[in-house]
Amino acid sequence: YKPSDKEVVWQLHEMGLAVIGAKATHGSPWDKDMDDVEGSYFHGGDFLVAELNGKVVAMGGFKKIDENTVEIKRMRVYPDFQRRGIGQAILEELEKRAKIMGYKKATLLADEVNTNAHDFYKKNNYKESSRATLNIRNSIFHVIYYEKDL
Repeated sequence: YKPSDKEVVWQLHEMGLAVIGAKATHGSPWDKDMDDVEGSYFHGGDFLVAELNGKVVAMGGFKKIDENTVEIKRMRVYPDFQRRGIGQAILEELEKRAKIMGYKKATLLADEVNTNAHDFYKKNNYKESSRATLNIRNSIFHVIYYEKDL
């Protein structure tokens, strides 16, 4: 990630939320990490983009939860570039970098309706750890939390 990626990263974020019927809002507490990628991810975490022919086509990051745990966040791949292994490559690199930094476990969440995400994370050995109902901007989302030992 570099600062010039900010606009396309925001567009990927919006696209990812639209899949579950949510909308991104600049300045919202739910989207503040996308307003400040460097401040949100580069202190104990990391944030990657994938480029193809000079165009950002995917992204993903991780944030420190505690000394042993990171949260994988904002995994997105533009639809035209899905099912080409790009998301897989980002996830594997994020896990590798987290492990190098000394983290032992990765967590993440995915909305119940996003079955493609569930299949992807299960394929990568993430195990369901819990479920929750979240009220975000007066909309209800049912999410599944996953975790994996690194």
